[in-house]
Amino acid sequence: MARTTIDDTADICTLINTFDVEASTQAAVIDSLRRFTTEHACRLPGFIGASVHASLDGRHVVNYVQWASREHLTAMLESAPAKAHLAEVGRLATAVRPILYRVVFVGADPHARS
Repeated sequence: MARTTIDDTADICTLINTFDVEASTQAAVIDSLRRFTTEHACRLPGFIGASVHASLDGRHVVNYVQWASREHLTAMLESAPAKAHLAEVGRLATAVRPILYRVVFVGADPHARS
């Protein structure tokens, strides 16, 4: 699976989905996101890449997903596997906040190796 690259010159759709969770369900949410991404999302047209971030306090999970377009993302959301996955993580999380973004700036250390 390709890795995501944050590029402010790319015309792509970025979904950042924040899940509020109990510490006891953080691992289950992460596992659900990992399974859905590797078994379904990565096989769909327009999928670019995803990353999952776990908060150190155990109370949040962030899913950063890149799609070629909003239309590709919408098609994925309308699929049966996506609906089942969203229901699963909806039961595990206390709140789910999906927001679409576009990258407008990327800052980096000019001396860092890529």
